[in-house]
Amino acid sequence: MCPIFFLFPSVLNILGQGPGIIYLTITFHILEAKPTLPTNFEENTWATLKSSISAIFLKQPDACDLEKLYQAVNDLCLHKMGGSLYKRIEKECEAHISTALQCLVGQSEDLVVFLSLVEKCWQDFCDQMLMIRGIALYLDRTYVKQTPNVRSLWDMGLQLFRKHLSLAAEVEHKTVFGLLKMIESERLGEAVDRTLLNHLLKMFTALGIYSESFEKPFLERTSEFYAAEGVKYMQQSDVPDYLKHVEMRLHEEHERCLLYLDTNTRKPLVATAERQLLERHISAISDKGFMMLMDGNRIEDLQRMYLLFSRVNALESLRQALSSYIRRTGQGIVMDEEKDKDMVSCLLEFKASLDTILEESFSRNEAFCNTTKDAFEHLINLRQEGKLPMDLGVDIVLLLLGRKVL
Repeated sequence: MCPIFFLFPSVLNILGQGPGIIYLTITFHILEAKPTLPTNFEENTWATLKSSISAIFLKQPDACDLEKLYQAVNDLCLHKMGGSLYKRIEKECEAHISTALQCLVGQSEDLVVFLSLVEKCWQDFCDQMLMIRGIALYLDRTYVKQTPNVRSLWDMGLQLFRKHLSLAAEVEHKTVFGLLKMIESERLGEAVDRTLLNHLLKMFTALGIYSESFEKPFLERTSEFYAAEGVKYMQQSDVPDYLKHVEMRLHEEHERCLLYLDTNTRKPLVATAERQLLERHISAISDKGFMMLMDGNRIEDLQRMYLLFSRVNALESLRQALSSYIRRTGQGIVMDEEKDKDMVSCLLEFKASLDTILEESFSRNEAFCNTTKDAFEHLINLRQEGKLPMDLGVDIVLLLLGRKVL
């Protein structure tokens, strides 16, 4: 439409005057009238955008080039129609997202196949929202940015996906159940698709439902799994093998956090495994295996026990077990009158063995070293007369108590 121009005089000058004649000059300014929008401009422009958005969701080719779509969004925003455009886009996205999630209802009974379909639906949604956001970028940068409490197009899409996933309760519950079954299968030694797990759990995180919808039931199932396994393995295994199994399980759970679980899950997950596999069995582990490991001088296994007990603040239990072991074993040496002549060498050999264990297995823990010294003082006091040869008594006592011999 051609603009309409109006002319009006702005300056009137008298240039000169002759006989009966006056010379004038008139200056005109040209003002352009405010253009009027074509009839049905908003509806027609939206029809073009709607067609393209629909084509994106339906994965169909679109005859309209991107430059024209960008310009359509710009025109609507420049004419103060951004709010209306935002609502129209939201409504169109919601219709397609709802349809996509409802299509998953009643899908494959095979959980892995079903989870793959959910992953495909999520990936399609992400790709589609990125394309729509790209087309309507000017809307995001103007109307959305300038209007309080209005989500970006990406966040709006996430909110819609979360809403309709919740409405399709079967889909959400089946997805969570499938994820839990896959992780349980992996714990039982089966190979699983970790990439699939990673993508779906990232979906839960992006939607803001990871903690409540997945993590909570996951930790509950983890607790149940390791509670049963701890009882079973304690009955079937000796202590060294059980400790190796616990160490392996803790490593596996840490690895899961690196591969597909949210990083914030690591602390409660490891704590759950430690509680069921270690804390509940501290007394049984000590009673069943500590003396055997000490008698066998099992440096590596004792170190493993020390490190695992330290994870659950159970070193005091181990220290008490050490004290009892030294007193019980040492008493057998110092109170056997038939072996008086070998008592000193036996005590020194016993002390040397303990020193090695304190150094290599118990990291020279100060409390453990003091416990060892106290236990040997107790042993020496058991037989104050006639047990230690007088000429070696002082030196031997100093050695046994861990003090420097002068």
